[in-house]
Amino acid sequence: MFAELKKRLNADVVSKIGCSYRFDIDGGAAGKKSWVVDLKSGTGSIKQSEEKADCIIGIKDDDFVKLMTGKLNAQNAFMEGKLKIKGNMAFAQKLRFLVAPQSKM
Repeated sequence: MFAELKKRLNADVVSKIGCSYRFDIDGGAAGKKSWVVDLKSGTGSIKQSEEKADCIIGIKDDDFVKLMTGKLNAQNAFMEGKLKIKGNMAFAQKLRFLVAPQSKM
């Protein structure tokens, strides 16, 4: 999923978002992995890391795929407890610029 996400990164997306996200993805038996999507300069970057970020999003791996492909509404997922957010909530709302175009956040 992160390879697909990387294709969506460009200077326009970076200028609209201007923050960094850490996705703490729970893979069940496979364990938790963290990825940082840095959208503060250039065309952005993605790396597997547990470093600090402006907005930290906790989500299960299958829900993450649904979210990024537009099959899961972020607001509904948050209300149902499927999506946990730490940090700046305004940055969490900018996540819509990264998800698939058919998604509504």
